[in-house]
Amino acid sequence: MAIQLNDRDHLIFKLIDEHEVLLEKHISWFIAGEEKPVLIRDRLRKLFYLDYLLCHRHGSKLPWWTTPTKPLVYMLSPLTRTITGAPEADDTVLDNEFQRHHLEVANLRMLYLVAQKDGQISAFQWTTCKQAKNAETGLDAKVEFRNGTSTTKVGLVNNLALDQASIAKLTQSLATEEIDSLLLISRDDLAQKALQQLVAQAGGELAKRALFATHQELYRDGIVATRWQSVAGATTPKPEVAYIGTMAQPIAV
Repeated sequence: MAIQLNDRDHLIFKLIDEHEVLLEKHISWFIAGEEKPVLIRDRLRKLFYLDYLLCHRHGSKLPWWTTPTKPLVYMLSPLTRTITGAPEADDTVLDNEFQRHHLEVANLRMLYLVAQKDGQISAFQWTTCKQAKNAETGLDAKVEFRNGTSTTKVGLVNNLALDQASIAKLTQSLATEEIDSLLLISRDDLAQKALQQLVAQAGGELAKRALFATHQELYRDGIVATRWQSVAGATTPKPEVAYIGTMAQPIAV
């Protein structure tokens, strides 16, 4: 049974090509933007049954996944890669750790969209750093948004490898990528502490402009309300929130 592919289908394909793998929840938020997240489960299932998408359960427990069942992961099928001109995939996309890393990055994008919908930020823009850009800069994504009257530009780094080469890339990115700060996200407190120690040893602008949090904290508190830690372990002040009409706007303190 053939179907007529619509604009939303092609947007789904584009988003999955950008992120490599996505969950249903991610796709709903990315499509909806500032509006209410859409229900697209039936469409995703149909695209899967008609061989436009690949789908399987992720192999491990994600640190921020709150339900007992492992989440369903969507990827582009060979058919859709041919239709859209996306590059061919290799076996890496099926690797559990590869998927986990990319799903965690997609989750960060979703959390920013949640913050925008709740009125905590505005004018949100996301740029995924795909393989070549990631290898050059060490960044997984770059984000720009408005917080009150100021514009913030940050680089996002998910589970940085604990080696000097990775640290050197981030130090260089602060000079070349037009970002104000780096947000380094770890999977647990132990990994975060080790990363803080490595950045502290590097010193310089990296130590001054790097902030740290775990995926669990971000998913629990939100990406804006989380009290990010400095390299020394001190936490940033939690933003006060003023209500203007029905929209909550953070005020710097």
